Amino acid sequence: MSLNVCIFGVSGYTGSKLLYLLSKHRKVNIKGVFGKKSINYSLPDLFPNIDNLPNIKITNYKDFNFDSIDIVFSCLPHGKFQEEVFLKLDKKLSVIDLSGDFRLQNISEYENWYNLTHKSKKYLKSFIYGLTEIYKKDILKAKYVSNPGCYPTSILIPLIPLLKSKVLGDGHVVIDSKSGVSGAGKKPKVQNLFAEISENFFSYGVSKHRHYPEICQEIKKYNDKVSLTFTPHLLPLISGLQSTIYIDKKNFDKNDLKQILKKFYKGEQFVKLYSDNRIPEIREVKNTNDIAIQILNDYSKKKIIIISCIDNLIKGAAGQAVQNMNLMFGFNESESLI
Repeated sequence: MSLNVCIFGVSGYTGSKLLYLLSKHRKVNIKGVFGKKSINYSLPDLFPNIDNLPNIKITNYKDFNFDSIDIVFSCLPHGKFQEEVFLKLDKKLSVIDLSGDFRLQNISEYENWYNLTHKSKKYLKSFIYGLTEIYKKDILKAKYVSNPGCYPTSILIPLIPLLKSKVLGDGHVVIDSKSGVSGAGKKPKVQNLFAEISENFFSYGVSKHRHYPEICQEIKKYNDKVSLTFTPHLLPLISGLQSTIYIDKKNFDKNDLKQILKKFYKGEQFVKLYSDNRIPEIREVKNTNDIAIQILNDYSKKKIIIISCIDNLIKGAAGQAVQNMNLMFGFNESESLI
């Protein structure tokens, strides 16, 4: 079995990374690629660094015949897919959306945090939240998948097993996250210019970041008494992300929490739980679909610190999307990812 695949927004950072991963996939035929500013460019010309690309041109999806297509990936900016594309697609097509359009199940939350009107809200319940290692059984049966954000992926994978084990009680979780500049997309912004970000480091979205309600939504599925503080920062890197999570130490220590995660993720090849005291580094996960996790005590012994590292463009976006596609269609979960 092989799949005929289309990609919306192929020329962005996430779209091009997805294109690279799918070009290596033995079960995938890339049949359609859609963009706006890049229309009429051929894939080999636009991406000379990627081998084995089909010699097809980026087109307007409105001129494309989807009759032979099995699945579409959308890497469009937030709001574009749900408003301009999804309603026009044949609902027989499988969909993986990498934007935030179908992540939040509460319409008012989406419209408040994204400052957009949702035009496809009747389909929200049809989308499975694609946090692969957590919702694998649902993804196996899914037709529509909403890929998680990069920050939530780095935070929820280590936290959800602890929430399910009831060890966090009603505490407050503090999350300090740092990402490379590719997480902001290609849209030009002064603060993302090389001269601004090089040798610099700063917080952003402190009072309002779109990943906050996404993290809260998933946490509250398991414990609605846990509250959180989430502060993102921008690193002078192209890609890579680290989340440092602080939780109150109660009637457990770091080894108890490590055992919970070790048992929960047994057999999960992309979850790397460090057994010694080695600190995960972004470079150890760069260009991989891995998440590296370490759990430590702080000096005061009053907090436990969880350190989590991913590549924001792969495990935080395109890689997790391919992992979800592999599950949806019965392929080896790691196909094209190792």
